[in-house]
Amino acid sequence: MKILRTIGSFFGYTLFFLLIVSFIWFLIYMIMPTPQKTVRYFFTNIKLEKYEKAYQLIDGDYKVKRGSLDKFSEEYRLAVEGGTRTKKIAIKGIKAGKQKNQRIVSVTVSVLYIGSIVDTQGSYLVEKIPGKGWRIVENVSSQENKINPKGNLPTVQKSNP
Repeated sequence: MKILRTIGSFFGYTLFFLLIVSFIWFLIYMIMPTPQKTVRYFFTNIKLEKYEKAYQLIDGDYKVKRGSLDKFSEEYRLAVEGGTRTKKIAIKGIKAGKQKNQRIVSVTVSVLYIGSIVDTQGSYLVEKIPGKGWRIVENVSSQENKINPKGNLPTVQKSNP
């Protein structure tokens, strides 16, 4: 009986330890920013019409190209007024960028457009900027399609939906 209690205690402590480690890992995963999360949050904020939050996730020349927050917001507001609604965001893959602190994230965004669901494919260069974290710095969709006409990115790592 003593051996069974010892074995039972061992498994009980082991299970408790594994639960604690899993919980800590989950918390770190939820808090830790990643390139995939940055792209997902960008489109989620667009979907929720939180344009200022989406705008904060872009930087560099891409922010200059997109214009002021007012211009950026107006562009999406007009699309929504015209009946375009973001329905689903799916991260399809990630690969290394040219620099160590860059990643290219491919995404499929499903939108309701004139009564039909349309899937749009995109690839975004995301860069880890000191003091800011991961930011979208370029839409590289057209560049990726020139390299690979089918638009398929070699997947290095898939994001959890």
